[in-house]
Amino acid sequence: MPTGLSRPRRPDRWDVALVGYALVAALCRPLTAAAVVAVLIPGVVLAAIAVARTPRPSTVPRSAAVPWVVLLVAAVVWELIAFVWGNDAEWPTLSLLLDPVLDTYPGRLAGYVAWLAAGRTLVTR
Repeated sequence: MPTGLSRPRRPDRWDVALVGYALVAALCRPLTAAAVVAVLIPGVVLAAIAVARTPRPSTVPRSAAVPWVVLLVAAVVWELIAFVWGNDAEWPTLSLLLDPVLDTYPGRLAGYVAWLAAGRTLVTR
């Protein structure tokens, strides 16, 4: 195998649990109490795991975070402006843009899988 390339990771029991949870959670209609609970449960669990873990020392320079911080700040500013100006088609928030996608089961499933995978990646790094 050429150097620098790694073999793709095989799914483990956590991957199976993640997809299984997403399959069930995606049944919840958006903006309902069930959907809030479906988001909060793994969020609280992943946050607790993250707080309990001792982070590994980073080998990435802090300057590498600058583009991500700028992107995050830009997204937050956009959301605030859109929220203050009315959340309409002219100034849509991210949630308004995603409504057509998240209104379908496959869209919600993809959203849950992406959200849970991102959370797992952040916790297990």
